[in-house]
Amino acid sequence: MPKLTRQQIIILSIMGLVILFAIYDVFIAARSKAEPIDIGKKTSELEAFLSNITSKLPKGSLPTSDAYILSRAETGWVHDPFYERKSFREWEKRKERARAGGISQKVSFSYSGYLNVGNKNLAIINGVEYEAGNRLEIEGYVLKKIYAGKVVIVNEKSGAKFDVPLQE
Repeated sequence: MPKLTRQQIIILSIMGLVILFAIYDVFIAARSKAEPIDIGKKTSELEAFLSNITSKLPKGSLPTSDAYILSRAETGWVHDPFYERKSFREWEKRKERARAGGISQKVSFSYSGYLNVGNKNLAIINGVEYEAGNRLEIEGYVLKKIYAGKVVIVNEKSGAKFDVPLQE
């Protein structure tokens, strides 16, 4: 048998220790049996703890500072603090215009997919599949033509045509 190197001796001795520990753990060490949990006892301890905590809480009205904090927490926010001020102002202006109903909002289309199945052409616009001639979910708009690279959408009221390119 060839002479073992120092590294091999260390590895074999560690492996021997692990095997000895495994034998000790499986056969020699006494297994402790888990005591069954008495649910009734645990429940009574929990109820005693809760009654103790409840009895120590102050009775009556809240201090004025706590009442003020609660009243402020319950009121609605005037604006979202996570918006930038500029973005919030622009959002407020659009919201006011929408309430007034005067200025129409700009409509945007997202042509994200083209399918050619047999003799059918399908376009995916704003996440919905359409064939040529179908009305879009946005009222007043009809899909006139479908090409691989673009679609033609027509506004029925004004007759305006929109060429929407495929977004990849």
